[in-house]
Amino acid sequence: MSYSVKDEQGRLAMSFYDNFYVSGGHEKEIETQKVDYIPTETITIVPNAKNYQPDDTCELLILAPFSPANGLVIFDCEGQVSQPIQFQIESGKNSTTVEFKISKDWIPNFKIHAELTGSIPRETEVTDSPHRPAIATGSVTLEVSRDVYKLNVLINTKETNKTYTPSSIIHIDVDVTQYLDNLPVDKAEICLIVVDEAVLSLTGHKLDSPLDIFYPNRSANIAQYHDRNHCLLFNMQDIEKFKKDMQQRQSSFDQIELCCERSMPKYMSMACSAGAGYGGFGDSNAEQKIAVRSNFNPLACWIPSSMTNSSGCVSFEIKLPDNLTRYRVWALATNDKQYGLGEMSFTVQLPIMIRPSLPRFLNYGDTAHISVILQNQTDLSFLLHAGLRATNAKLLTSQTNQQALGYSIVLQPSKRAAHISVIL
Repeated sequence: MSYSVKDEQGRLAMSFYDNFYVSGGHEKEIETQKVDYIPTETITIVPNAKNYQPDDTCELLILAPFSPANGLVIFDCEGQVSQPIQFQIESGKNSTTVEFKISKDWIPNFKIHAELTGSIPRETEVTDSPHRPAIATGSVTLEVSRDVYKLNVLINTKETNKTYTPSSIIHIDVDVTQYLDNLPVDKAEICLIVVDEAVLSLTGHKLDSPLDIFYPNRSANIAQYHDRNHCLLFNMQDIEKFKKDMQQRQSSFDQIELCCERSMPKYMSMACSAGAGYGGFGDSNAEQKIAVRSNFNPLACWIPSSMTNSSGCVSFEIKLPDNLTRYRVWALATNDKQYGLGEMSFTVQLPIMIRPSLPRFLNYGDTAHISVILQNQTDLSFLLHAGLRATNAKLLTSQTNQQALGYSIVLQPSKRAAHISVIL
């Protein structure tokens, strides 16, 4: 690309630019051109552990596809790049090790990017040919334990028996300790939830640990772009031709420069200077907000906030509803940047349970079979008397005009029986 300018006196100045880039194209078009580009090879990164604690020393074994080479290790933690580490692969070796300390800021995970640049011999029969450029990249994600932010939450009831009766009073103790050293946590905020498990089982609802919400796994926010793999890889014939072309262009450029020096010495700096700048686009993605969803109904207990004492303990007194069911107890604990979740279950029942099986609707003239299931939930045998009385309905039994019917049965421990099968 050449261009020329004239001033008011008609004096000519000319310059040229012999390197320019044309964007676009497709992979199929590149294949039809039958040209070679510098390939990007792969680095294998092997860490010395799968999970790390803060302040641990991480040792990476970097397996290089070529040597000698210069390398760079970059740490990606939610888009923030910490101090890179430079390393070298010595000639004749195919690996090296890189050591660094795990930072607490990298919890719960971070990504490592490694790059290598060097040169390798060309695949040609020409002797003393120059080496071709070589590049390689690799990455690995390492996990850092959340234990430093984790709290132990233990839920206990003062009663040794985990079975209760409806409308009874239950006492629940919650103990909060540090996960690493089991020290009690003073002034930890506790949220206590007691929910009917029958409702939770309808949707399989579970309460996730707060650690997974406040310290979620990070995604890689650094995108790497390389221009070396877009560079043409010349063969030896192309290199010799390129040298001759460059020599001819250099000779032409020297002649033009000499002409400019004679005709426009004071405008030379203006005619020979050129510049261009291009801006970039930043990532405008807004910070993703955590959508909190909760279902608090039906609840046997909901205490949103209560503080632990110096021993890390807090006690609750709850009056149970009249339901015969199984309850799930959740206790969430938080202390500044630390979080924990505890869980337990208990049952509310009576010694003898009666479950009638009745039709939902009856109309005039309908006939229905009614049965009742009796269940003994104790370790003892019971002599049970079960009866049925009907209102606005007639019991179709052997005795006419009978308004009530009953049975006697000995029910064994932890057994159930179905009786009182009558016709209305």
